[in-house]
Amino acid sequence: MLLLRNIKVPFDKGYEDIKREIEKTINRKIDSFEIYKKSIDARRGVYYVYQVLIDTEVSPKIYKKLKHNISEYKEEKLEIENKNKVKSAIIVGAGPAGLFAAYTLAKRGVKVTIIEQGEKIEERVKTIDSFNNGGNLNPRSNIQFGEGGAGTFSDGKLTSRSKDKRSREIFKIFVENGAPEDILYDHLPHVGTDILRKVIINIRKKIEAMGGSFHFGEKFIDLEIKDSKIASLITDKDSYEADEYILALGNSARNSFIMLDKYIEIVQKPFAVGFRIEHLQDHINLSQYKIKDERLPQASYQLNYTNKEKNTSVYSFCMCPGGFVVNGSSEENELCVNGMSYHDRSNTNANAAIVCTVNEEILGPGNLSGIDFQREIEKKAFLLGGADNKAPVQRLEDFYENRPTTEIGPIKPSIMTGYKLANLNEIYPDKINSAIKEALEVFDKRLAGFKNPDAILTGVETRTSSPVRIVRENYSTKYKNLRPIGEGAGYAGGIVSSALDGLKCAIEVLEN
Repeated sequence: MLLLRNIKVPFDKGYEDIKREIEKTINRKIDSFEIYKKSIDARRGVYYVYQVLIDTEVSPKIYKKLKHNISEYKEEKLEIENKNKVKSAIIVGAGPAGLFAAYTLAKRGVKVTIIEQGEKIEERVKTIDSFNNGGNLNPRSNIQFGEGGAGTFSDGKLTSRSKDKRSREIFKIFVENGAPEDILYDHLPHVGTDILRKVIINIRKKIEAMGGSFHFGEKFIDLEIKDSKIASLITDKDSYEADEYILALGNSARNSFIMLDKYIEIVQKPFAVGFRIEHLQDHINLSQYKIKDERLPQASYQLNYTNKEKNTSVYSFCMCPGGFVVNGSSEENELCVNGMSYHDRSNTNANAAIVCTVNEEILGPGNLSGIDFQREIEKKAFLLGGADNKAPVQRLEDFYENRPTTEIGPIKPSIMTGYKLANLNEIYPDKINSAIKEALEVFDKRLAGFKNPDAILTGVETRTSSPVRIVRENYSTKYKNLRPIGEGAGYAGGIVSSALDGLKCAIEVLEN
């Protein structure tokens, strides 16, 4: 089997056109091919660029000519055994890290118990819908907490910077549980919040079928330590004993971080804060593709800017084509936002976080000062929005002019809990506001129309990643059977990297 790269065809061409381009490239006929990777190139015209698998021979002359665009391919199977004869594991958190650790362990005969303070998806959806329609916030089950984690109510983006080949196992498990097969090869794979919810439910049912159990609505509150090991894990309802204890906390598990600080080493970690920006999706499509064509996917973007002299870094984060801004609050009298898209990405607006990295210079000393900073900012946003869970919003032109917005233009805020017109300059320190304004000037040069005066900013985006890192070595703390993983522990960012961290932790438990 050969892997052939850089097969480039116009976006409006189909299977037979790709096949002809492959045959032209290798100078021989083929019966069929399999798409391995697919990306889009809109620099000069709009093309799809493929990597394909072909089961044929290629002449030495052609092989040499293609150089880096051809190689032998062999599917690597992930073989995992329970060499350590682990019998049981307690996992706190039913987000991607916890679910994939549980799935991997349960498949190898380990009895897993998953503790999750939030609700299962079926109930969590109802709770969030109620909140979006004016109901009260449930601090234990919301956009941040509950089965599937925060990513369940996002774009369902499955991108990852990791080159670890085991990432493919994550995608296979997603597909086996109902995700579309194109995530196996799409350069920017996503499933959308609607499909992701169904996938997570299927994964839960498989874990249960393998002997695992879920305890929803149950909060992890303490640990019992004996002989330099974790002897039991205590919740607000019961206590549990097991061979291994895996902490798959989300990045908003502030009370758990504070509690754990008395037992294990936790350090401050830089993260990023800012706003959600909304444009019309049609404008983003035109800026990226330079043409209008309904056959093209909704366009996305990724932008970044660093000013070394001022020591500031601003970037776009969690871009949601055809999506909505959602209220991601998890504590009463505080407010933060996130982005979410359905699989079809059919909403009028595109949104993304525009965030500035913050570190000790802004956060101040102390390993938990990032939590204090988040809470301070979110309280300001809550009050600026009217203290009733509405988000403060502002036109981009007004943000630059440091004046409250009094009316909006053609781009309408999509925040589901409602909004209040405000002046977002009142929330962050001047250094953050200035850095974001400077970066937006640069972004406008890279993506035409990005600094549209009527673009909408919604405050505040504060949960980009964990404000702490739980120190570990080989997936263990100073207590060998206590293993912090995933985004909350400070070792992942996003669905795939969190799931991969859970998988790798399970391998460590089983084999090393």
